[in-house]
Amino acid sequence: MMSNKNKGILGFGILYTVFFEFDGDKLLASLMPSVIENYLQYLVYVVLALYGSFLFKDRLIQQWNEIRKTKRKFFFGVLKGWLFLILMTVVFGFVSEMLRQFLGLVGQGLNQSNIQSTFQEQPLLIAVFACIIGPLVEELFFRQILLRYLRKSLATWLSVFLVGLAFSLTHMHSLSLSEWVGAVGYLGGGLAFSIIYVKEKENIYYPLLIHMLSNSLSLIILAISSM
Repeated sequence: MMSNKNKGILGFGILYTVFFEFDGDKLLASLMPSVIENYLQYLVYVVLALYGSFLFKDRLIQQWNEIRKTKRKFFFGVLKGWLFLILMTVVFGFVSEMLRQFLGLVGQGLNQSNIQSTFQEQPLLIAVFACIIGPLVEELFFRQILLRYLRKSLATWLSVFLVGLAFSLTHMHSLSLSEWVGAVGYLGGGLAFSIIYVKEKENIYYPLLIHMLSNSLSLIILAISSM
C-alpha cells in the first residue's frame, strides 16, 4: 500500500506534468477571469514550490546541514558544475543553431521570446520566478523526483538522458520544427543538471544553485542588451 509520503510525491509529479508538460495551465486559464488568467501560471508555480518544499523538507534540511559542514567543497562543486553547464549549453546551443541554419529556420524559440517580452513588461516578476521559484520547482520535479526514482530501475546514463530530454521538451511551446530544434539547445542544460545531481550524490542544492545562477546571468545579459 502506498504511503502518504509517496502519494504526496506522486501528486506533485502529476500536477507538474499536467500543468507544464501538457499545458494544463493554459486550459485552466481559459476558464478563469482575465485578471487571474494572466497570473495563473505564476500561482501554480508558487503552489508547487511550497508543496514540494513541504514534501521534501526533511531531506532538504538534511542536505543543507551537510553543505554547512563542507562549505568549501560546496563552493568549488558549484563552480565546477557551473562551468560544466556553460560548456554543455554552448555545445548544444551550437548544434541547435547549426540545425536551424541547415533547415532554413529564422527567429528564436517561443520560450526565449516569451521570456524577453514578459521581462520587458514585468522585470521584477519574471526575475523572481525565473531565478528562484522556477528553478526550485523544476529541480524538485526533474532531479529530486524523476531522476532519483528512474535510477532505481534504469541505468544511470539512461535515466540522465531521459530526464534531460523531458527537461528540454518542457521548454517547447508547440510541435513546430523550430521548437524541436530549439529544444536541442535546452537538452544540454537538462543533461548537465542531471549529471551534476548524480555526481554530487543526489544533493539537490548543487544543481539548484547552478540553475538559479544560470538563469540570473541570462536575465542580466537580457537586461543589459535591452538598454
